[in-house]
Amino acid sequence: MKPPIAGSRDKASVRPGEVSARAAVSPLKRDAQVAHKRVNMGLLAEPERRALRWLAERTPTRVMPDHMTALGVAGAVLVLIGLLGANISPLFVMLAIFGLFLNWLGDSLDGTLARYRRIERPRFGYFMDHSCDLISQTFIFIGLGVSPYFTMFSALLALSMYLLMSSYTYLKVMVLGTHQLSYGGMGATELRVGIAAWSLFGIWFGPGLTGAEIVHHRVLDEAIGGMWLLVFVGFIWMVRSDLSKFHDIFAREEDGREFANDSNGIDAVRRAPAKPFSV
Repeated sequence: MKPPIAGSRDKASVRPGEVSARAAVSPLKRDAQVAHKRVNMGLLAEPERRALRWLAERTPTRVMPDHMTALGVAGAVLVLIGLLGANISPLFVMLAIFGLFLNWLGDSLDGTLARYRRIERPRFGYFMDHSCDLISQTFIFIGLGVSPYFTMFSALLALSMYLLMSSYTYLKVMVLGTHQLSYGGMGATELRVGIAAWSLFGIWFGPGLTGAEIVHHRVLDEAIGGMWLLVFVGFIWMVRSDLSKFHDIFAREEDGREFANDSNGIDAVRRAPAKPFSV
């Protein structure tokens, strides 16, 4: 029998409530290679994918993914400034469209660049990227609300749609390991194109775009409200469909586990006897 290594203890000798060295590792270091499957069925997904690959191959090595993330947020700020400035002159819309381009470039290229160079940070990178996405989209929608081509009420409704779908996307990443980047052919890139097109349409249509009313209600607010209702109904249907689809899988997984919480507040998983599993 080999003598025990100095300073080591058998797993069974760890007393209840005591955290093992492995359990004490920082969450940022634990499971560092965790990744998720990306699914993008947007209308522009394929040409966008080719363009991002081309750009990643030619981006100078001194430009890092974090720089692109910051560029995306800066682009969103330019959108806000440009759409606000459109109240002074329609020419400011060009600044907003340029900001949308920068926002797309930074938001889309940061992850592509990290994957191309194999320098991904699955946990921290995901957290920072999507936190900045939420900040950027808030800037953009608020910019729409203060522009002469939209109303704040409609902009906030549209923002709530975006946040609703984003929340569900992040839930699916955590539960299913699938990152769905588009719904019904619409993703963040298609949304940016739509905002740019709407702004140009607003210049062409003129100042009456937001002022048209039906029975003392703005037509634009009624239209966006109707769209919001349709999206919300579709969201409920999608959740119900996904729950039905994945219920059996989740039930089988959770059937074989008992979750406990030790005295230090760290989740521990205690495996139950294996049960037959078939697909």
